[in-house]
Amino acid sequence: MRQEIPKKLDELQQRIESGDFVREARSVKQWGGADVIISRRLTDSIKEWRGDQPVVISFQETEPRRRAVITEYSKELSWLFYELKAIFAGEIDHVSKYDFYGLLAQSALDYLDAHKGNVNCDQLLTAVLDMAKSFCEE
Repeated sequence: MRQEIPKKLDELQQRIESGDFVREARSVKQWGGADVIISRRLTDSIKEWRGDQPVVISFQETEPRRRAVITEYSKELSWLFYELKAIFAGEIDHVSKYDFYGLLAQSALDYLDAHKGNVNCDQLLTAVLDMAKSFCEE
């Protein structure tokens, strides 16, 4: 399974570059899981959820915290999270999923922060996909 992941990630990159995913992404439910929420707008309930950071004692390798990714491309980004979930299904478990999705979300947040007012959907998705590729290499 693990040796198939790079090939599947390359195929996913091709789908992003071709725009082949856009129609499929329109019908995707916005992501919520593993302490990550993806949404088009920052609601009061998301603010409350994000502000209520629980103390976590865990075997996680990354900082345990809740992340809300707010972007006009929430459907497209959610689509990518679901695709990556399927690709990495045999590789992530009940603990490592917090590292995996936390890293993906943080890469999206970093991209959005660095490109305020000039966000490109394909570049956002590629930044997240690049993080997934580096997770695979570890």
